[in-house]
Amino acid sequence: DYEDLLPPGATAQVHDQDVLHLLKGQERTLFAPGSRYRYSNSGYALLALIVAKASGQDFATFLRTRIFQPLGMTHAVAHQEGVDQVAQRAYGYREVEGRWQRSDQSPTSAVLGDGGIYASLDDLARWDAALYGTGPLNAASLRHAFAPATRTDEPDVPFYGFGWRLNGQAQWHSGESIGFRNVILRYPGHRLSVIILSNRDGPEPYPLALQIAQRWLDTLQ
Repeated sequence: DYEDLLPPGATAQVHDQDVLHLLKGQERTLFAPGSRYRYSNSGYALLALIVAKASGQDFATFLRTRIFQPLGMTHAVAHQEGVDQVAQRAYGYREVEGRWQRSDQSPTSAVLGDGGIYASLDDLARWDAALYGTGPLNAASLRHAFAPATRTDEPDVPFYGFGWRLNGQAQWHSGESIGFRNVILRYPGHRLSVIILSNRDGPEPYPLALQIAQRWLDTLQ
């Protein structure tokens, strides 16, 4: 993971292109590709570079013109500090000695392939609806995204798809950055989605999403 390659005490923000330079400096991989599973943010940064090269647009522009605008995600922004503004945004916080302190930007916050997206719950509801087939992806692409591509060694996540953790009927993914913890949990068979956004360093919201989903699922039995 490129985050492990940043020098101790680094404060300058890195971008997706910087991730490529960091990876180029490595002489070996942790294991042979395809032989094991380990979650890594690096792949998403590289994917953003591939999208930019293939589309002829920078990744933030691609997201805006090909995803956010067509889906009506009017508040969604691929945010870069000092480059754009996020209207009415929430800032991240962390607890220090019983008090909350703003803790909002880190050296990795400007990498857009694996994060940096600011969106409202309404925006995410539109994005979630598109995953049921109303968006730019055709049915074959959606099936591919949610197919169990890689077996993991995580007890509660037996498979990983194309950007989704898969466990039985559940499709989910969590994300975190300094001052933020978020999760989306989907049960497409019941057209049930739980989205939790929090602007604090903890706790991990996935268990809460499971509890909320289970309460709803229990009513269907």
